[in-house]
Amino acid sequence: MSGLKEIIHSFDAQDSVRGAAIIGEDGLVIHDALSAGADAEAVAALAVTTMRHAEQFGSAGRCGTLRTAVLDFAEGPAILTTLGPSATLVLLARPERDLGPLLFELRSRHAALAGLL
Repeated sequence: MSGLKEIIHSFDAQDSVRGAAIIGEDGLVIHDALSAGADAEAVAALAVTTMRHAEQFGSAGRCGTLRTAVLDFAEGPAILTTLGPSATLVLLARPERDLGPLLFELRSRHAALAGLL
């Protein structure tokens, strides 16, 4: 679990990320480094529900397997990435930041993150 915490904190330490969490398939928090005031339990439950609905959307549109969903909010985007069937990574990004490098890093580190679970 310590490797998992290090990776979460490495995302959290980046200038483009204001919070991070890993959520289990049951909607419970495995580990979080969310900002103070964020409701980790609600984020966890809603992340799982959001990913399930996004998967259904992808199936209806014949889009293939869901990897990452980006939700654009006024206070900054939320990025949800599957880490296999048992977990989802949630990153809360800062507004007005370029998400390209962060999304590339997520894709590049996906296997390492999933391997820690």
